[in-house]
Amino acid sequence: MVTTIALVGCGRWGMNHYRTLISLRARGFVDRVVVCDINPSALTGLEADETYTSMQAMMETETLAGAAVVTPSTTHLELAQNLLDQNIPLFVEKPLADDHEKAMKFLRKLPGSTILVAGYLLRHHAGLQRMKAAIEDRELNVEILTYRRRTKRPKPTGLDIVSTLAVHGLDATTFLLGAPLMSMDIIQFNRTPTSAQIRLLHEGQMALIDVAWGAEEEQRLIGVQGTMRGAVLDFGTGEFSWHIGEGFDEKPLVEQFPNNPLEQEWVYFLEKIAAQSPCVFPPTSTLMDISAWLEEHGGQESV
Repeated sequence: MVTTIALVGCGRWGMNHYRTLISLRARGFVDRVVVCDINPSALTGLEADETYTSMQAMMETETLAGAAVVTPSTTHLELAQNLLDQNIPLFVEKPLADDHEKAMKFLRKLPGSTILVAGYLLRHHAGLQRMKAAIEDRELNVEILTYRRRTKRPKPTGLDIVSTLAVHGLDATTFLLGAPLMSMDIIQFNRTPTSAQIRLLHEGQMALIDVAWGAEEEQRLIGVQGTMRGAVLDFGTGEFSWHIGEGFDEKPLVEQFPNNPLEQEWVYFLEKIAAQSPCVFPPTSTLMDISAWLEEHGGQESV
């Protein structure tokens, strides 16, 4: 059986998905890659097996094993529902929607046979999984959790910093602490059009999320400080360093996790398709929790 995967949307992040899919095709993970974008110029020069400017035309022509929706969040649910109506496994970029009520309605109506992966790619990073395992195995206790994503890239037009950059930190927080965002107290919420600092408190555990566009340097860090030791993951390079004591050593113990989380996210999705294994990932309860938090806090300039 030929495995044909569709990519809907060829913007900046969509092109990252495209390059990942082309690499996976070259290694035999998929047979065909078809791409759809309403802008014909976005399709020029692509090495796709077929291109379309209409998703409906693509669905009528192709037998799709799965599809990724990588378009503006305002269009996610409409496109996803059209694909879901044809029982096509879905990979939908985060956030699932820009409207909480619509997201709730969509999630509550999902058939039991659904395969849906939402684009919280850090959950697929081997380094973050190592950190999660260390917390669960009590190698590491959490007093302070820090997420820092600062990029030199200028602010993209029309994008909100909380639902784009900060949302990965919010998801990493609920993933590592094992608690819903809506159960956490907001201690600090400072926000400008290009930066946000969010401080959350949960049962004595503090989480700090610090994100910015137009920064002086690139930073991709997740850190946990406990009573006797701490750990820091550079999720850009995959370097995972252990630090003993309250401060950071000059020579920490270093582990390496050279992991491409977007590729691992795609491999996870393709494995679910191959096994015809229904799933919603992250779990429906987590997607609802993140959506509720963004609805309540994401649209405000400061709290």
